[in-house]
Amino acid sequence: MGITALFTPLAIIYAGSKSCCMDNQEKKLWMKSFLTTVSIFFLLSLYLFLRRGYYNVYIINKVFGSTSAILAGITLLVGPLSKQFSMAMHFLNLRKHLGLTALGLGIAHTAVSILLLAHKFPFPSWFFKEWIPVAFGLLALGVWMYLWRISNVNKIQELGHSLWRNRQSVSGHIAFVAIFLHLTVMKYQGWINWFQGKTKQTPELANPGSPPASLFVFAFMIAIIIYRGIRRIGTGK
Repeated sequence: MGITALFTPLAIIYAGSKSCCMDNQEKKLWMKSFLTTVSIFFLLSLYLFLRRGYYNVYIINKVFGSTSAILAGITLLVGPLSKQFSMAMHFLNLRKHLGLTALGLGIAHTAVSILLLAHKFPFPSWFFKEWIPVAFGLLALGVWMYLWRISNVNKIQELGHSLWRNRQSVSGHIAFVAIFLHLTVMKYQGWINWFQGKTKQTPELANPGSPPASLFVFAFMIAIIIYRGIRRIGTGK
């Protein structure tokens, strides 16, 4: 399987979400979503390359997962931020596109872990051993798939706009919490080791003094949770 095949889930999600007659506005939204995703993917890839000292499918898979989590966070953040900062308005119409891209990356992350990284994540033994974070990850993917299926005009009309928005909101929050728990349970021991100075230089880790990239993703997600919590207490929304 070549490197380009790793991105097949994104192509499937993209093809399934567009109509046969996509207008120019929709094309612009997808392009903005693509550029946002590529920017995040590039920055995470660069950081991991500098920290690890190499770049391969294992690193790419890490970036798939981290980028997916960040995109999911952005979809929850831009709504309330747009009411306070005009700059956030530019991302308001991208929530569906970023969410679907997060789903594509999440599927890619799962597929690569099983199909291409069996030496690191042997199936099914590793997945049974780490069943708690695996369950949270699968829950997030399942909820995102549900959101994908109702992200079209027909479903909005069938459900009614009010019910549809409620399901979008509730499902989005469930998926975000699930992916947050997936990340935290998977990575917390490594974070503790790093803070305690136990992380040493190895052939697979050139710069152990640099924080794990997942710690930045965790901090971003914690910031979103705190911000949304404060906002809910203050406004009830």
